Amino acid sequence: MESNHSPHSTRDATAAFEHELQDLVLTAFGHGAAVEGTWEIVSPAADAPNWGVTIEKDTPDDRRFEPTVLEE
Repeated sequence: MESNHSPHSTRDATAAFEHELQDLVLTAFGHGAAVEGTWEIVSPAADAPNWGVTIEKDTPDDRRFEPTVLEE
């Protein structure tokens, strides 16, 4: 499948996709959805590709919770 998109519009579309994906994952996680997993997305158009999407939770080792204790 050929594309007539300019490099600029492709970069803009990719940046928008990344932003929307981040928003979707963080919002779903915030609502308690099971975000981690693998999904198959089947396109309804014969000329468009199908997609496999995998989301894995990545918790940095150096991230730790350090609560602030308030004294009365």
